[in-house]
Amino acid sequence: MATPPIPVPPVETAWTPPAIARPVEPPAPAAIVPPASPVLRPIPPRPLDPAPGPDDRAILAAFDRDQIEVYLQPVVTLPQRKVVAYEAQARLRVDDQSLEAEQILPALERHGRTTELDRRMLARTGTIVRHLARRGSDARVTYGLSPLSLFELGFLKEIGRMASDEQGLAGLDVALSQASWRGLDSGQTSLLSALRGRVGFSLDRPTDLRFDARDLADHGIAQVKVPAELLLRPTVARGALTDIAVEDLAPALARARVRLVVTDVNAEADVPDLIDLNVPYAQGGVFAPARPVRGDILASLPPEPTPPPPQNDPGTERRSFRSLLRRAG
Repeated sequence: MATPPIPVPPVETAWTPPAIARPVEPPAPAAIVPPASPVLRPIPPRPLDPAPGPDDRAILAAFDRDQIEVYLQPVVTLPQRKVVAYEAQARLRVDDQSLEAEQILPALERHGRTTELDRRMLARTGTIVRHLARRGSDARVTYGLSPLSLFELGFLKEIGRMASDEQGLAGLDVALSQASWRGLDSGQTSLLSALRGRVGFSLDRPTDLRFDARDLADHGIAQVKVPAELLLRPTVARGALTDIAVEDLAPALARARVRLVVTDVNAEADVPDLIDLNVPYAQGGVFAPARPVRGDILASLPPEPTPPPPQNDPGTERRSFRSLLRRAG
């Protein structure tokens, strides 16, 4: 009888865990190359600050001592370069320095003294006008008023009395900035209108070339002063262009009997361009610098006028031109 086979147990295989996907490692970052060291350049030395100018106290002290100097700069015809007029410029002697108006005006404005400066300068300018007339010269003299002086109505009345007392001041032109002419109120307009025929009017310190020749003539303005930079290179200031061609500006003003004077002409190369633009008058260092007026000229006082009759307005004191000179002294 056959023996039955002995059952063989199944062979157990070893358990193998399921394969897990390995994460993909990111590529190694590229090597960072440090930037090249900058080329060291020597640092230029910082310019020294200019020496500080005199402070307000020094300026006011010199002003109170009446250390005012008057400089005249000629206005010439083009192309002949004949002197036909002058501009009176104020300077102040402070600590052996002759400071220009731009250097002293901020201090005088802060202390409310600009009108007093204008008062003194007009007295001196009047003396210069009379001196030129005695020499047989018909050259006019222009002096630019501070915009702040317009707000002292008594000062404008003084100009009228001065012009009434001294008929020799017909050669005097008072100049106002373009902004001042545009901002006149009714009271200022009335007082300035009363001066027409006694003194001349001029417009200076313009910010643009938008001149209405007829409006200028209606205000009695017989002269317009424009810096050369504004006329020859008007695009440097936005809005400075005129409504007409620049070459037609001088003829348009001339038709209204308004003289065009180009100032601050300091380059000879600009002179032919001004002639091409029909500019009749010019002023600047290329023609002649401003020079001081001799003290003996300023010291000549006008004769004592006959005392004027009393005015109807009791609040208005009538002062002679000589009294203005005394106040200026």
